[in-house]
Amino acid sequence: MISMANGTTKYHLNCKCYLLTTPLCRLGYSNDSRLIKTFDHLLEIQHDDGGWRCNTYKFGRGEEAAFSNPGTTLAVLDAFRFSLLLNKDERLDKAVESLLSHWQTRKPLGPCHYGIGALFMKVEYPFFRYNLFFYVYVLSFYERAKNDIRFLDALNVLKSKMADGKIVVENPNGKLANFAFCKKGEPSDLATKRYHEILNNLK
Repeated sequence: MISMANGTTKYHLNCKCYLLTTPLCRLGYSNDSRLIKTFDHLLEIQHDDGGWRCNTYKFGRGEEAAFSNPGTTLAVLDAFRFSLLLNKDERLDKAVESLLSHWQTRKPLGPCHYGIGALFMKVEYPFFRYNLFFYVYVLSFYERAKNDIRFLDALNVLKSKMADGKIVVENPNGKLANFAFCKKGEPSDLATKRYHEILNNLK
């Protein structure tokens, strides 16, 4: 939200905006009037295909840029799982469907060209960007996804990458790679706890 000189406010969506929403929810502010206003605004600017997007065009204005950004959509759904609208609003179901459809097409979509390829399939932790583990984790909170064959397929791919019942980090954030909980090629107890959250969500 930007305060204008004339006293009005102007909203726009950028990465910092929606990425800050989830941490605030984690800190217990999901029912704060300011975050409720943020959730309302996110629904107001939801794209026609069900997802969310910014209006930056880093890769030109090809036909793929007309779609929402799957990575942005996943991050927004991560925030909405803390809201009172979770599993109660068809607009969120539409957003979930857009991500399930992307699992099928795997094409680079949106102005930022989010695709599903080799990098997406490498397990990342902590959750940072559009990635298999983050994808399965967030969608596991949504009833619309839980029994869908596309979600279950993604879950099975994640399971196939485990070792001795633990999540193995394949592609850590470079700035965190030296921390024990996310060393490349090693099992992570913290990541495995997130995996158990997924299983609990599916019960």
